[in-house]
Amino acid sequence: MNDEEISREMAALARTFPSMKYALGVEPWNALQLETWAKGPHSHGQVVTARFLLAVWDPHRAWELERFELMEALRVWDDAHRGAFLAWASEPWWP
Repeated sequence: MNDEEISREMAALARTFPSMKYALGVEPWNALQLETWAKGPHSHGQVVTARFLLAVWDPHRAWELERFELMEALRVWDDAHRGAFLAWASEPWWP
């Protein structure tokens, strides 16, 4: 996949999470913009979702947000968010 295709795939993944509908950095995909957005006053679930997306984008980068924690996410996410995660986890991919 080229960079443009990867960005489209990341945006599509982000859109599967309802709380990311209006998040900056989702459409078009921009990881640094999403990280900055997630530092703002948003719900805990939105921040956890942003952490997940950034972990998929680059799991080795030292993001300024806390690391994504699966157990925390599963506790915080509602059914729609857990479903979006499980759909990704059933066939996980990384750029």
